[in-house]
Amino acid sequence: MIIFYDLAAKDGIRTWSPNPWKTRYVLNYKKLPYKTVALEYPDLEPEFKKLGIPPSSVNADGSGSYTSPSIIDEDNKVAVTDSYKIAEYLDKTYPATPSVIPPGTEVFQAAFYDQIEEITAPLWPLLLPRVAPKLLNSRSSEYFIRTRSAYFGMPLAHVEPQGELRIEGWKKVEAAFNTISGWMSKGKGPYLMGETVTFSDFVIGGLLEGIKYSFGEESEEWANIMKWNDGKWKAYIGSLEKYSSVEN
Repeated sequence: MIIFYDLAAKDGIRTWSPNPWKTRYVLNYKKLPYKTVALEYPDLEPEFKKLGIPPSSVNADGSGSYTSPSIIDEDNKVAVTDSYKIAEYLDKTYPATPSVIPPGTEVFQAAFYDQIEEITAPLWPLLLPRVAPKLLNSRSSEYFIRTRSAYFGMPLAHVEPQGELRIEGWKKVEAAFNTISGWMSKGKGPYLMGETVTFSDFVIGGLLEGIKYSFGEESEEWANIMKWNDGKWKAYIGSLEKYSSVEN
C-alpha cells in the first residue's frame, strides 16, 4: 500500500495546489492501491520528520523544505517527495504498470517539468491571494498567509494586481497557454507525446485543476480558459478526468 500525503482542503475533498494533483493522477493512472492522508500546512514538517520523509529542497537558510506531494511505499519501506521523483520511483518500482515517463522521453519530461514553472509564473500573483482563507482551514490559512506574504515582501492580500495590471497579468497567463498549445501542435496530439498520456500531461492537468478549484468552476476566469485555443483545455482536462478520482 502507498500512503499519499496530500494537502488538507476546507471542503475536505480537493486541494487547491497543482502539485499533489500530479501524483494523484499518476497513482490513478497506474491503478496502484493507495491511501490519502491530508495534512495541514504547519503539520507537514513535523509529521514528515517523524515518518522519515526527506525534504523536497533546501531553503536559503539551510533548513529543509517539506512539501506535498510525498509518499511512503509501505511494501518497500521507501519514502519519496516531489512529484517528478515520485513518478520516477513508481515507474521503476512498478514496471508492470503503465509508464508515465516512457523510456527515451526522460530528457523531454524533465525539461518540460522545469520549464512549465517559469512560463506559468504570471499566474501565481493572480491565484495565490485567493487560496486563504477561502480554500484552507484556519491553521493552514494562517501559515499560508504568513509564509507567502514573506515570499512576496508584502501582505498576500495586496499581491493580486488590479485594474490594467490585472488585465495584463491574464494576458501573460494566456500567452503561456498559447506557448504550450504551440508545442503540442507540432505533434499529432491530443497529448504532449501524441496519443499516450505521460507525466507532462499530468503536470498540465494539475495546473488546470488548481486554477479551476482556486477561482471556481463557475468563475469568469475558468470560463475564459476553457475557451482559449479553440477549447483545447476543456477537452484536455475532460480527457484526464478518469484519472482524477479523489475518493481515496
